[in-house]
Amino acid sequence: MADEGGQDSGQAAGFTWGDLLAALIEEHGTLAAVAWKLIEQAPGDDVASIERALRRLRRRGQLDGGIWGQRLLRVFGVPTSVESRVRWMGLYHSPFGDLPLPLCVDQLRLWDRPPVSTSRARVWLHLGHASCALRARGLDEASAQLTKASAALAGLAGHDDARVELALVQAYATSQRGEPVHPALDAAQKMLATATLAPADAACFHARLLDQRAYQCNRAGEHAAALALFEALPTIDVHPFASYRRDAGLAFGYLRAGRPDEALRLALRACEHAGDGGYTRLRAMGLLLVARIQGSPAGDGARARAHAIAGRLGDHELLARVERQQRREA
Repeated sequence: MADEGGQDSGQAAGFTWGDLLAALIEEHGTLAAVAWKLIEQAPGDDVASIERALRRLRRRGQLDGGIWGQRLLRVFGVPTSVESRVRWMGLYHSPFGDLPLPLCVDQLRLWDRPPVSTSRARVWLHLGHASCALRARGLDEASAQLTKASAALAGLAGHDDARVELALVQAYATSQRGEPVHPALDAAQKMLATATLAPADAACFHARLLDQRAYQCNRAGEHAAALALFEALPTIDVHPFASYRRDAGLAFGYLRAGRPDEALRLALRACEHAGDGGYTRLRAMGLLLVARIQGSPAGDGARARAHAIAGRLGDHELLARVERQQRREA
């Protein structure tokens, strides 16, 4: 279908300019009411001319919205329901990251088009792309997406959740590059301490931060310090992701401390938390922990299940974890 200017309307599955205008009309009553809201952003224009521009915009599908698309997004943004959806794709502790990697990439590409990709919500798309790149072991692509996410946040008020997410993913990427990570973790902790967050997000972010710190402690041979971090986490189960991180961290710490029975009990409980939250990838990581605690041959079955899950998810980073453990047990 072509618009009045003879251009293809860019119709495709996903959220379109027509969808955005339909949501705004439902909220404000009429297209004219939406136009009146835009008057202050368009001095010298009249309501009738703005309405005509919006009707043309409505047929743009997912093509560039031009100046009127920019004005519409500046005044209204995208609906809360749409921002929540792309936020789900950008948060590492949502179950989105436990879907098969090719499906995650396809979904992000589907939404990474106007109007969403030119709205304030685009920060979550960049964060989602970065997490997928890390799962594919593509550090350069992840770094490029994190740079875009940082630019998208520049000048925006609020968005504490996106800022903490960015800081934590940046710290993880720094660690993967073999660079000093403690300054990045300190910055994330400072940001988390002052952020306004929902209780479930706060619990997940806090568990993720401590998990990264504990990883650095374990790498340095400071196993008691790593265990102490997890023992300091709240015992209440606020969210399955946070509970998984706590119990998996405790299980590893108890294994290092020579307490295998407690370690196995907590590793199995971590697998339950992962299943309760729909975290297939975390469940595979929990199975790897079970296999490590049990050793060969008792843990071979759990490791084989983790390998099968990683293969079905198309997750290169998870497959690499399985292969590292297989080499250690060989």
